[in-house]
Amino acid sequence: MDFDETEMREAVRELAGALETMLNLVKADALPATPEAHRLMREAMAFLDESSDRISAPDRPGEVLDLAKTLNGLVTSAREQILADTVAASPVPDHPDI
Repeated sequence: MDFDETEMREAVRELAGALETMLNLVKADALPATPEAHRLMREAMAFLDESSDRISAPDRPGEVLDLAKTLNGLVTSAREQILADTVAASPVPDHPDI
């Protein structure tokens, strides 16, 4: 395994950790999430579960990078949906007229 592959595997582990943190925050009701956000998180977790063997022992060069890019896109979509849900659930700021 070369340096780039080791670095890529570390990036995938960090993405998996970020996804787990998002899931835990939503489960704890610390962040509001719509069914769409839950669907996106389930999709990302399922992809991670399905690809973990290929991340550990890729069949071809560059496979870890492709998997990391896909996982990153899924995690980003879930995060953006959670942020949109949070903003939508937030009360409108009460600013005095200027």
